[in-house]
Amino acid sequence: MAVRLKSLASRNIVLLNILRVFSLCLKALISGRIDKKEFQKQLYDFSIGSLGIVVFCLSFVGVIITLEYSFHMKLVIGDDSLIPSFAMVMLTRELAPIVTALLITSKMGAAMAAEIGAMKNTEQLDAYRLLSLQPIELFVAPRFVASALATFMLAMIALGVSIAGTWLSSITFLNFSSSSFFNSLFVFTKTSDFVSCGVKALLFGASIPVISSTYGFRCRFGAEGVGEATTNAVVTNSIWIIILDFILTYAFSLSA
Repeated sequence: MAVRLKSLASRNIVLLNILRVFSLCLKALISGRIDKKEFQKQLYDFSIGSLGIVVFCLSFVGVIITLEYSFHMKLVIGDDSLIPSFAMVMLTRELAPIVTALLITSKMGAAMAAEIGAMKNTEQLDAYRLLSLQPIELFVAPRFVASALATFMLAMIALGVSIAGTWLSSITFLNFSSSSFFNSLFVFTKTSDFVSCGVKALLFGASIPVISSTYGFRCRFGAEGVGEATTNAVVTNSIWIIILDFILTYAFSLSA
């Protein structure tokens, strides 16, 4: 019983720390206390640094979803002519933003937690505080903005790449022509679907540095502590992205 209470208290503390880091990031953003050079560096790292893995993975997502839709539509209704329409909706509303965010989490979120955890272990964070410099303003706030923008841009690129994968697999494996593919591509897609994609990408991206840095600040001493902080950051980010995706999907479905 005591162990459960201790675990619950620890989770509550983590949640409060995440909210505190988020509020300080917003405060730094509103007051303009964000280092422009650090922001530009982080924007490059988050966007260009993650571009390859996003393009590679999302191209296969487009192929996989096409083949799966074809199998099930032929099984149920005996016709797969609307594959482009259904694939476009699914990629725009869900797969492009959420897969992009999860990939950035596994790459940049883990790196951020490890970096800040190592800085805490070597007392660099304390040195900055002694100089009246706030680590959140120096390291987290620039990443907060950069991650949101980079995730948005990468989600748009991911959408285009996955659609290209859908088109290529359709004409290669399913005997679609390019004209029949593109004629049915936007049958079910609405403007709100693209808005949903952009909003999700921005919010997913903004949450990654907040959660990752929180675990970095809470890192225990030693290599084991850094590894634990990195693992917890990736797991928590992934869970939060899925929960937030449900909330946003439900909200957009109410406004449709």
